[in-house]
Amino acid sequence: MIKLYGLAVSNYYNMVKLTLEEKGLAYTENEISLFSNDPTFKTRSPMGKVPFIETSNGFLSETGAILEYLEELKPTPALLPADPFSRAKTREIMRIIELYIELAARRHFRHVFFGDPLNQAAVEEARLVLENGVSALKHVVKPGPYLCGNELTYADFYAYHSFPYANLVTSKLYGWDIIAAVPGLKEVLAEVAARPASRKVDADQQTALAAFMAQNSGG
Repeated sequence: MIKLYGLAVSNYYNMVKLTLEEKGLAYTENEISLFSNDPTFKTRSPMGKVPFIETSNGFLSETGAILEYLEELKPTPALLPADPFSRAKTREIMRIIELYIELAARRHFRHVFFGDPLNQAAVEEARLVLENGVSALKHVVKPGPYLCGNELTYADFYAYHSFPYANLVTSKLYGWDIIAAVPGLKEVLAEVAARPASRKVDADQQTALAAFMAQNSGG
């Protein structure tokens, strides 16, 4: 049985969890914080990041690598297209979302979600990256009903668990709804949200988020 480590408030953690649910793989959840004092943490996740998983062969970190492993471990239901070019295009979309949407917005997470001082230097830097990312997605996605067409893929997982957080950042800092900026994206996110696996993951996330916010606000 796979052991999943991390926090249910983490969007990357939930990408892995959603994959496990969609594929019907048996797993257990094990809460571990980025600030864990466990001396074995970096022997299991060398960069000290979550999520990571424990398998019968050992530990594996980095979300992209974990998803590739799970796809090979249980090829059906497939979450990458069978055609080599379509598969590569799906990965292209995943990278655009990760590098130019999620990571750019993440620079302001502590300001937006925890009230830390705004990094003024990053405001325009991040906006330029986000603008390029959104523009790129307009060229490569083909919604209907999912980002790559008719089949659910990992690209949908990346979008579903990246855009809502990123959109909170862009709405607050720039008055910019980046979900509305990508044609068809709102409908794709709604399609993913309606899936039974997503409803379970989302419910667990909301429970964890409420506890996390209470703890960090002193409540």
